[in-house]
Amino acid sequence: MAETAWREIDLSAIASNYRAVRAAVGQGTKIFACLKQDAYGCGAGKVASVLSAAGADAFGVVSTADALAVRRAAPGKPILMYPGIGPNAVDLVRDLDLTISISGEEDLAGWLATGAPLKVFIKVDLGFWRAGVSLANLRRLLDLCASQGSIAVAGLYAHLSEFGDAGSSAPEQVARLSPLLEELKAAGRLPETIMVSSSESLLHHPEFDMGAVDPGALLFGLVSSCAGRRTLSICAALSAIKARIVALKTSDDSMGSPPDLPGYRPDMRLAVLGIGWGHGVPRHLDASASVLVRGRRASIVPPIHLEHLRIDVTDIPEAMLGDEAVLLGSSGADRITLPELARVWKTDETGVACGPRESLRRIDLAREFKPNQQEGE
Repeated sequence: MAETAWREIDLSAIASNYRAVRAAVGQGTKIFACLKQDAYGCGAGKVASVLSAAGADAFGVVSTADALAVRRAAPGKPILMYPGIGPNAVDLVRDLDLTISISGEEDLAGWLATGAPLKVFIKVDLGFWRAGVSLANLRRLLDLCASQGSIAVAGLYAHLSEFGDAGSSAPEQVARLSPLLEELKAAGRLPETIMVSSSESLLHHPEFDMGAVDPGALLFGLVSSCAGRRTLSICAALSAIKARIVALKTSDDSMGSPPDLPGYRPDMRLAVLGIGWGHGVPRHLDASASVLVRGRRASIVPPIHLEHLRIDVTDIPEAMLGDEAVLLGSSGADRITLPELARVWKTDETGVACGPRESLRRIDLAREFKPNQQEGE
C-alpha cells in the first residue's frame, strides 16, 4: 500500500453494536442511527449501508453531505436532519425526502416562506441550552404547525443535558416534558414518534426509550463506559491509526546540539512518520505520547508538523524504512487503546474518532466481533 498514513474502520463492530442496542431496546422502539460528523469519522455512506442491512429504522444527520451519502446508501429509510440545515436547502430536502427539525417560530417561518410541503420533527430544549424550542413555547409552535397544511409533524424529540452536576438531571428534564405529552395524547395530537434518549441516556435510563432512540457514540464504541442500568457489549469501530516510517537516521555533531526540547539527546536514532497535524493529529500531545514499532514503544518527539512527526527509535535498532508505526491498535504483544490515545491527545474517545481529516485515508475492515473485550478496544 502506497499510503504513508491511514486509519482502519471495523464495520462489523458497528453492526454488532447496533444489534446490542436493538436487543436492549426491543423491537417496539425505533432506532434512529445518529451518523453526524460523517458517521463519527467512519464514513456515513458505508455505515448507513451496514446499518440499513442490519435493520436500522431511520438515520439522523447534520450536514447535507452526510444526507446525500446516507440517501444513496439507504434509499428507502427516513432521514432526520438535526438543526443546522436552512430553507435555502429546500430543493435538496425535497429531492432526498428529508425530515427537517424545527426549533422555534422564526425557524418555522423561514421554511414556510419556501411554500414547500415538509415533514418535520419539533426539537425541544429541556435544559440543554442549545437548539430547540423551550417548553413554554412548545404548545404555540405545535399550534402554528397544525394550522399549516404544508407541514406534517412526524415527531417530537429532545437531547438531554450533558452538563452533569452543573445542569438538570435527566429525570428532571424528562419530568418537565411528561405532562405536556399526556395532554397531547389525551387531545389526540401526540406526534407519532417521541424521542429523548441518545447513547448515555439509553444506557442509564431505559424508561426513556419511548417511541424511538437516536444513539450515535454508542454505535461506534465511543462511550466512556458501556455499563449503566443496561450493560452492552460493544467494540470501537475505529480499530487502528497507523503510519509508515519515511525517514530514519542517527543524529551526530554535524546536526548541531540537540534542541532544548523534551525527548532530544545526542546520538539518538530518529524515525520520521508520514503523519502530522494535517491528518488530524493534535499539534500538542501529552509528554507520554508514544507509538508502537515492531511491538515496542517509541516516544513521540515534539513538535508535530503538518505532514510528519518524529519518534525516538534508539532502543529499536531493527526499525527500518517502511515499517508500520501504530498510533492506535496492536503491534506484537502491546496495544495502544482508544482511552489511552484519547488521554495523550487530550480529548475523549469521540474526539479521537472525529479528529482525523479526510487526508487520513479510511480502510474498511470486517473482523469477527469478540464480546466483552477490554473497554476501549
